[in-house]
Amino acid sequence: MAPVHPARPYRDFLTPALHKRFTDGSWLTLMICCIISAWMDLSTDTCKWAVLSIAPVALVLTRMLLIFISAFIISMLRVAQWRVGHRNTLTPWDTFFKYVFRKNTLITIAGYGLSAFIYGEIYIWTRAEKDRLTFTDRGGREHDWIRLNERPLYLRYMFGALAIVQAAVHLWFDYDKIEVPAMKPRNDMDAQDPTPQVEPWVAIKQSVKSMARTAVPIVILTSFGATTLYFMLFRSFFWSNYYSLARRVVSLRRTSSPFGLPPFAPLFMKFFTEGFLLVSLWQFVNNAFSIYISQAPLKIDPIHKTLKPITSDSKDPNGSLLSGLKMKTDTVKAIALWELALITDRFPERRKTIYGELERKPVATFKQVTDICLAEIRLLISRLNIALDPKYQSEDAQVQKPTPGPISLVPQIGQPLTDAPIQGLGAKREKRDELSAFTSSIAKNFSSPENSKQAYARRGIQLGEEGITAGAAAVNTKVAGWWPTVVSTYIGYPFRHSLRRTTSLIVTGAPYSRISLLCNSITALTNLTMSSLREDDCGRFSNQVPEMIRVFTTALKKLEEYMASLTVHWSDVETLAKPEEERMKVPEVELVRECLKDGLEKILRNFGEFLLSMGLSRGEIAEAKRLAARGPEMATVR
Repeated sequence: MAPVHPARPYRDFLTPALHKRFTDGSWLTLMICCIISAWMDLSTDTCKWAVLSIAPVALVLTRMLLIFISAFIISMLRVAQWRVGHRNTLTPWDTFFKYVFRKNTLITIAGYGLSAFIYGEIYIWTRAEKDRLTFTDRGGREHDWIRLNERPLYLRYMFGALAIVQAAVHLWFDYDKIEVPAMKPRNDMDAQDPTPQVEPWVAIKQSVKSMARTAVPIVILTSFGATTLYFMLFRSFFWSNYYSLARRVVSLRRTSSPFGLPPFAPLFMKFFTEGFLLVSLWQFVNNAFSIYISQAPLKIDPIHKTLKPITSDSKDPNGSLLSGLKMKTDTVKAIALWELALITDRFPERRKTIYGELERKPVATFKQVTDICLAEIRLLISRLNIALDPKYQSEDAQVQKPTPGPISLVPQIGQPLTDAPIQGLGAKREKRDELSAFTSSIAKNFSSPENSKQAYARRGIQLGEEGITAGAAAVNTKVAGWWPTVVSTYIGYPFRHSLRRTTSLIVTGAPYSRISLLCNSITALTNLTMSSLREDDCGRFSNQVPEMIRVFTTALKKLEEYMASLTVHWSDVETLAKPEEERMKVPEVELVRECLKDGLEKILRNFGEFLLSMGLSRGEIAEAKRLAARGPEMATVR
């Protein structure tokens, strides 16, 4: 029986869970900021941070909080832009052209730039005088003129360049995506002890090496590349503007050229060290956020000290879950489907309530769940139909109300008015009309049989057309000769048409992959069907089984038909390098196919002897067996 109380929205339970995970990750980030702050006070002769006095400790803690602001900016960037699923495009060039001009790209660059600016200013303004990073400098001699110090300008430029490189890495590797796992149907529904989830801090510890492997190349590339560009291109421009602004604050000479960066080697190493720490901090923030946010939608029961779904505290748990399943936002819907798959897989008591709530409006709970999950599979079928036949239209698109034609009340006695503008006597002709009349006169002149005197003009036009055609053919021949060579190199990588990209776009959807929504829907339906024989006391869920089998069968049939119709593009050098039998094995497609086959096979095994009485024909049953077959054991299904 459905609860009387109205269901709270799914966001009321998801948002606190995400907030708690964000807070846990922020505490770890604060610890890293404390370590970096203490490292800044290290010197060759003493360790100030190790002295238990008030001033050094206060300096370390204050700087830790300021560095945390730099890290917190990246955390806010991730909160604003995270989503579920990776990007799906046909080529890397399509990805670049589609996303480079978006608002989020500019926000990402600005976020890293602000973070690097704060970190750089903290480092510059807290260094000792011997580091020579003050605003002005006398060159080591007290009697010299006060001159503008170029060393802090160089460091600020390098930190800005580091931010641009890190933003490019962030966008290229798509840090904004959150991977929601695509669950598979359980093989043994009696075994309720799932594989324990890895603790977040353990996952972060395991990713330390990968963070270091990413940080080192970024710092090396920026250190040498940005320094070269600084001396070759940007130094005079930055210095002139920097000097003109500084003269408004400090009394300096009217004109001045850069004094240089001596000693340069220690300054370069300072940036290399601090740049590595800053990039490591950015990598840690990104990894911690992704690991914590991608945790399962479960919470610890304070009484039994066990895990339970996040909607368990609702007065109407299934109603709150349904509100999440009906969300139009794919991010929330993906997590709600993940929770549904976990409920059908690990929580038998909660799973039983899905069968028992028959009075929920507008239909029973299990019916709403089934319709939502089948809709994801039907969406896959629609994408495959469009890929197989571009002129295909879904049933919803075909069912359209006919538009009524114009009603003729009076018989037409004249020609209808044209759309051309009405011109009076003395109206000026537009350039387009003059050009049209000119080209028409040329056509009439050259098509007239009496114009034999101008045969040489017609011959000239013919020769010109032949020359253009021959030139275009020559260009195409040359391009066809060197273009495959270019595409096979790293330079041509953005223009390669990959089989994996093409099939992933069709099978998992666009612009972002929906593979977790699709596989978790299949898993939830399969688990509910397998458990219904023991837990559905009213026996209503079995009415949904024939439709499930038909949809699963159609999806598998269309998937096999689509994969059989594909050919490997000549530019897909990665796929062509594989053996012939391995070329059509795409990981995303294989995962979807495996989920569909597992689900269909388990449904047939549990309901095989009842399918004829449920309304399925022998032809439909035979087709389902053929598509779900993995070996001779499927022959025993009757």
